[in-house]
Amino acid sequence: MLETLTVKSVEPYEDLPYEWVSATAEFAVDPADPANARIVDLDRAPRGADGRVRFDADVRLLRPVRGGNGRALFTVPNRGMTMGLPFNGPSDTLLSPLTFDPTAVPPAGDAFLLRRGWTIAWCGWQWDVLRSSGALGLTAPVAEVEPGRLRVEFRPDFDQAEHALSDSSPLARFSEYPTADVHDPEATLTVRTAPMATARIVPRSEWRFTSPTSFAIDGGFRAFHTYRLVYRSSFAPVVGAGLLALRDFGAHLRAEHEYVFASGVSQCGRALRQFLFEGLNVDESGAQVFDGVFSLIASARRGEFNQRYGQPGLTHPLTPAYGAPLDTTALLARQRAIGGTPKIMFTNSSWEYWRGDAALIHQDARTGEDLPEDPDARAYLIAGTDHIGRVPELKKLMPTANPGNDLEPALALRALFVQLEQWVCDGLEPAPSQVPRRADGTATTREHVLDRIRAAFPDAALPDVDYLPWTPIIDPDSTACPVELGDPLIALVSDVDEHGNEIAGIRLPDLAAGTAAYTGWNPRAHIDGLPDVLYEMMGSHLSPRTPAAPDHSAIRDAANALVDKRFLLPQDLDQAIANATGHTPDLPGAE
Repeated sequence: MLETLTVKSVEPYEDLPYEWVSATAEFAVDPADPANARIVDLDRAPRGADGRVRFDADVRLLRPVRGGNGRALFTVPNRGMTMGLPFNGPSDTLLSPLTFDPTAVPPAGDAFLLRRGWTIAWCGWQWDVLRSSGALGLTAPVAEVEPGRLRVEFRPDFDQAEHALSDSSPLARFSEYPTADVHDPEATLTVRTAPMATARIVPRSEWRFTSPTSFAIDGGFRAFHTYRLVYRSSFAPVVGAGLLALRDFGAHLRAEHEYVFASGVSQCGRALRQFLFEGLNVDESGAQVFDGVFSLIASARRGEFNQRYGQPGLTHPLTPAYGAPLDTTALLARQRAIGGTPKIMFTNSSWEYWRGDAALIHQDARTGEDLPEDPDARAYLIAGTDHIGRVPELKKLMPTANPGNDLEPALALRALFVQLEQWVCDGLEPAPSQVPRRADGTATTREHVLDRIRAAFPDAALPDVDYLPWTPIIDPDSTACPVELGDPLIALVSDVDEHGNEIAGIRLPDLAAGTAAYTGWNPRAHIDGLPDVLYEMMGSHLSPRTPAAPDHSAIRDAANALVDKRFLLPQDLDQAIANATGHTPDLPGAE
């Protein structure tokens, strides 16, 4: 439970009747309580005189000075950052230097939720976030264990002389697991030329630990090569304490609000999937925590959020947490048995499908056959979008072979959040899932789509089909390090229309313009000696040889159809049309 909440500062928030609160939450949990039984190594952590294990986390709150609508949204911090206000409009979702500054107060933008009286909360949950940098983190209890094996895996975009024993990058730095022995003769290093390529062992004489928390290789780490180091450590923070922080701070919000929701993007959406898989949406008192959960671009994956030597900040490596259960009903089995299952929305971009795993939340992993709709969940593909979204200046820096995709899903996402709110608070069923399906002929293979793109866009760069990413069969109970990867599971995506745009999912009005193809995939710029793999998280904007003028009538019809289906809010209609045409909302015939 949350034992105390120590407020450090309270400041007025822009010109709105809100205040920005900085605080620290102190938690105390009973390892013997059945509600905490799933948390790995909690029983090995130090206890107080009352038998409870304690830990603390950083908290930020945007709360109404008066009134409010009695509803709170817990936004899971992405690698310690608030990343702006959730469900704001398109201009507010663009990444900027402020986005990656954990000390910055997020700007109000169009303040979509605030103008409707919501409380918005963030609570640190990652032990590996550097709280000294101002990032929202958690100080986890440390278990007493014997040295054990773990691995660090990374792929640099530029040559590096040295690397930390973590998944740190130029955008985010994480705490390391120090090696138990800098001279460890059993530590192994391998290198691959593509994420799923065959690994080559690097002789022990060609690399070394340069400190207990860093290592180097002769000649340096080469750009676009994937390295995996397996070594031993005896440092074992209770990683799953972060999930308990989500639960117990959510329970704290619950005591003050009529309804409490949780949302998480990418890594944080995966954390919410792990949270539900562990059956943690019921607190120590037996009360339900979250009424609704909104998981964005998390696909069918979870993460290293509740295991010894877990690295919550990991970006790419496949782990047991990327194995079964993958589909929604199987994921929720434990939560349903306990009780307290929330209403859930899973949204994904085209990139998660092209990575080879998003379809696994709603299709049989071996056959690709459609699975029945789960009664408590919906799944939506936002057609043609990629993982990063509309960040043109950032995408110009990425080494991709095609121009970057500039589709912006923000307006559709907030319409879906309103549907989730209505489902929870008013009992109004949301629209059925909008995903590629075998039954209606919209689900197909990536190879088929690439053949169609090749015919329609002969100048487009395409990936090497032999190096497309895929999801292997993984034993979720495996303790091997590194984990053994089995045969590929089926990878299905949406088929495309004559313009090269996806036909399944929620189609933004941009796709009706007929001026370009928007994809969720983009090959890395060609490098001699390396395969043409997909560059992670990036989509393409493919223009035909003969440019066409946007079909304004088709755009308006598509936008109106989205409003009718509740995938676009009526007040966002003109903005959606403007996004698709590149003009101001005052188009001829605009209402």
